[in-house]
Amino acid sequence: MNTKNGGQAIHKRWLHLVTVLIITLLGISTLLSNTLYGLTLPKVAVQIVGAGQLVQTFKGSAFLKAIEVREVSGQPGWNVTKVLVQEGDIVKKGQVLVQYNNDEALNLLQTEKNTLNKLLLSMEKLEYDYVQAEHNEDKGNILAAKAAVDSLKLDISQQQKRIQDLNAKWIANQSLFAPCDGKVAGINAKEGMPANAGAPDVRILNTQQGYKIDLLIPTSMAESLLLGETIETQLSGPNNRAVSGKITSLVGAGMGNGSTSGTSGGQDDKQSDMTQMTLSFQDASLVGNERVEVAITKKGPSGGMLVSKTAVRSDPTGSFVYAIEERKGPLGNAFHAVRRKVTVLESNEQAAAVEGLFAQESVIVESSEPLLDGSRVRIVE
Repeated sequence: MNTKNGGQAIHKRWLHLVTVLIITLLGISTLLSNTLYGLTLPKVAVQIVGAGQLVQTFKGSAFLKAIEVREVSGQPGWNVTKVLVQEGDIVKKGQVLVQYNNDEALNLLQTEKNTLNKLLLSMEKLEYDYVQAEHNEDKGNILAAKAAVDSLKLDISQQQKRIQDLNAKWIANQSLFAPCDGKVAGINAKEGMPANAGAPDVRILNTQQGYKIDLLIPTSMAESLLLGETIETQLSGPNNRAVSGKITSLVGAGMGNGSTSGTSGGQDDKQSDMTQMTLSFQDASLVGNERVEVAITKKGPSGGMLVSKTAVRSDPTGSFVYAIEERKGPLGNAFHAVRRKVTVLESNEQAAAVEGLFAQESVIVESSEPLLDGSRVRIVE
């Protein structure tokens, strides 16, 4: 009897041990399979979301050009006899730039002078006739002689005025004068060639008006600037130094317009529009064509959450991120990628300010595989 009961007790103990062993093996197998499954999950890198203001930075450069360029030429039909300046010369207002000649104008002036001399000779004869008529006391002849003298005086006066005008034009057209203080930017006049032969004879940079540069900047940044505001810039090259420019124009240009270079952090649709900004410079030491470097920094509005730009994705429905959602399970916590719709307020090359997230949330910035809403993921450092 005791032997039978002892055998049953041993059998129960073995059965219990086998059961425990099987359960343990099943648990270990489940854990191993879960671990192996976890190794197959997409690997993701995450970022903790935080509130802050996005910093926008614009950098650009352009060459200084004169605000006003005056183009002057001699009288059409006149020929260049001498060019008195060279490109790059500094000139003063009223300085002679080019000299001209016109044989036809000179001949016309001489012809008119000859006509005047003939009229003066005729006057001597009429005055003599008038004196003779008075001497003979012939009233009829006196009236006729006086009328002839008065008429000729009018002709002489008109002829003198004509000669005076022709002489003034002759003197004025002989020389081309600088219209302002400035710098000779170009010369097309050539000795022996007609004036204004398809191009202005001389181009003058009006240095009194100063210099300017034009830059394309994001409209979102331009909205924070004011006309008349002073911007500190930097001259590059051998004369490297700071120089102040004043904003004189802010005009919407549209993407792709303009001829100056610049870079900015803005890439989203809100920053695709561009504004042309004109900076004017009144520094007397500037000579033109210096390269000016411009850097503008602007803080965006507060209230948004800052995330890495790589975290923001988009499709036809709009912008979104994948946030990390931790779910508890019998074998431990699991992490899932949950799609969250966001509104991009601003962005630069590195980050974006968005609405639709909360502080301290974790969002995915990189993934080893494409993700779907609800996908289980494995977080890596």
